[in-house]
Amino acid sequence: MATKMKALIGFGGMLDDQLLSAATTIVAAMTGNTNFPTPTPALEDIQDLLDDFSTKLAAARKRGSPEDTALKDESFPLLVSGLQKLGYYVNSVADGQLSVLLSSGFPTNAPSSPSRVPDIVLNVRTSDTNQSGQMRLDFQPQKRVRLYEYCYRKVSTPEELWSDRIVTGTSRNNVIAPLEPGQYYEVRVRAVNSKGAGDWSNTARLLVR
Repeated sequence: MATKMKALIGFGGMLDDQLLSAATTIVAAMTGNTNFPTPTPALEDIQDLLDDFSTKLAAARKRGSPEDTALKDESFPLLVSGLQKLGYYVNSVADGQLSVLLSSGFPTNAPSSPSRVPDIVLNVRTSDTNQSGQMRLDFQPQKRVRLYEYCYRKVSTPEELWSDRIVTGTSRNNVIAPLEPGQYYEVRVRAVNSKGAGDWSNTARLLVR
């Protein structure tokens, strides 16, 4: 008897970064997805839970106080519960149809599901656009990867903090703006799948005109 395909919802055993990456992947994949017209819970509610967990995780890592860690740990199961409820909705709508399940961003029980996080993104390139204060980011796409994250910063001494992570579904024509003309900027990229995020790529640098 054939196994019915389904979205997997065992998020409780994930590490913090794995949960963060999985939730980011799912929200991005389901936003505007015509296969799932009425997500339950609403994607806005899942995004709120994701933002709350991300903020508290960053605070716990930056300050490391027992209170910050406790707040992060309390936020973790709330996000897990929200994703599990969303997974029930996805399975109800998809009814075992693999193409629909894969479009949701949820991991599935299909044999083709990735067994590990993606490899390092290669051939990261930056270039000028037609507008001042911008740069274009391109890189080599990876098979069976639908989402990538990138961040950037101005090259300076001492080093500046990286920008917030930006999620994209394309490896070409990613425009980063606004930037300060006459300054060097660098950017890095990583691929994300249902198992989590790969390592950051080597940086690419550009003098912004």
